[in-house]
Amino acid sequence: MDLGVPVAMTLAVVVVGWFFLGMQWNVHKGQRLLRWMREGLPLLSERTTLQWVGTSLVRLGMREAKPPFREVEILLVFEPRDVPFLWLFSRWRGRRDLMILRARLRQPPAFEGEWGNPTMWTGQEILQRIIWREWEGMDLAGGRLAYHGPHAPRVITECLNDLARFCPYVARLSVRRNEPHHLQIHVGFPMDRQFPAREVFQQIRRIAERVVRSPGE
Repeated sequence: MDLGVPVAMTLAVVVVGWFFLGMQWNVHKGQRLLRWMREGLPLLSERTTLQWVGTSLVRLGMREAKPPFREVEILLVFEPRDVPFLWLFSRWRGRRDLMILRARLRQPPAFEGEWGNPTMWTGQEILQRIIWREWEGMDLAGGRLAYHGPHAPRVITECLNDLARFCPYVARLSVRRNEPHHLQIHVGFPMDRQFPAREVFQQIRRIAERVVRSPGE
């Protein structure tokens, strides 16, 4: 008896079933997170546009953000659970669900810093791209920090401590004086069952205020 046909059919059923379950998992997780975020988003902007890109990305845009922001984009990036081999490979490379906030501020930050977590994929990417001879560098909070400005390590440490309160992990924290993004925060999805959205987004506003504050203020 030729086992090739039944094995191929069984494999096809498994792949299709995994695709459906992985897709539903991401959609359900995304919808729950969006419902939770609804209460906190008005702290950043009165108007937010929402776009699903496939089942692994949600884009939230805020073009008329409230101070200290000028413009904010939030990306909800999901693991590719609908493609089993890609999912396993991406997890091996350190990819996890991420909330990425990218913002233009109304005034540029008082310093520059790039902190990356070497165990997370976006942290790995920035640490590999940094030209270290052009920056001051130090180990910090389980990651690596490149910075300009004597106050940067202290402020970055404070921001990382704040983020660690309500997120399971921090992948990257970027503070730049030049656009397009003065501030980038890459974190695991906030622990929505423990913290209200208003508290989380209020803390994100405080982080933005902290990075633009002149030393000593």
